[in-house]
Amino acid sequence: MIAVFGATGNTGRATVKELKALGENPLCVVRNPDKAREVLGADARIAVADLGDRAGMEKALKGVKSVFVVTGHNPEADVQQINILEAAKAAGAGYFVKVSGGKAIVGPNAESVVGRGHYAIEEAVKKSGLRWTILRPGLFMQNTFAQAPSIKSDGKMVMAFPGTLPLAFIDVGDTGALGARVLLDPAKHTGKVYEFTGALTNLEEFAKVFSRVLGKPVAFVQLGLEQAEKGMRARNMPDWLVTHLLTISRAAENGAFSTENTQPIRDIVGRAPLTTQQFVEANRAVFS
Repeated sequence: MIAVFGATGNTGRATVKELKALGENPLCVVRNPDKAREVLGADARIAVADLGDRAGMEKALKGVKSVFVVTGHNPEADVQQINILEAAKAAGAGYFVKVSGGKAIVGPNAESVVGRGHYAIEEAVKKSGLRWTILRPGLFMQNTFAQAPSIKSDGKMVMAFPGTLPLAFIDVGDTGALGARVLLDPAKHTGKVYEFTGALTNLEEFAKVFSRVLGKPVAFVQLGLEQAEKGMRARNMPDWLVTHLLTISRAAENGAFSTENTQPIRDIVGRAPLTTQQFVEANRAVFS
């Protein structure tokens, strides 16, 4: 049996969907069963456990052989995911797949607590004695969901990146597709770290895709980092999240997300990564 933590989030949901398409019925470990059934369907296999309750997670994971973990950014993610890791070991699972961050922002001395957390989890996974695989997707196209109100009302994408900066985005559907196949063949993927992206583009080109699909002008507007920080603080974002988002912007400007690597998707999933056009078409209702 396969268990998925973070099943109600964008990436977890995509992974569950792909596993079902491949004939699996994964166990979705969640805190809120009502939300899970709403998001995943009434037929979803669900276990309820809190990420801080190691004993509860161990009970939920009895009989599980492989565990897939992707949780939302937060300062406690390292503690939470290491709890999952320890519960998985105690329950007898043998294989652990973690969705991590880009190598440019992950490290023991990373500026962002999110990057430091990913590093701590990765080290714990590697020393756990379990078989493991780490996934490093590029910038998610779904991050543009935050731009939906501006696109709807003003026809603008307003972000703290240069508009012509090369960026290699990835759709969560690709991450889910790759993750599902890795889970189904542990022997082939054990000990691997997969970095993968979609095709290289930039935000000005992305805005043109929105214009074309939505049938209205959508322009890209660059925010300076100082202006972006003021805006985030005005919205009462916590300090750790402001730091994380600014860290990503600075890393991007230094080329951290400007390398295209579509081969893992092609090799493991057996197709090309989804395009920005496919992404906008699939999510038209979000932006219009």
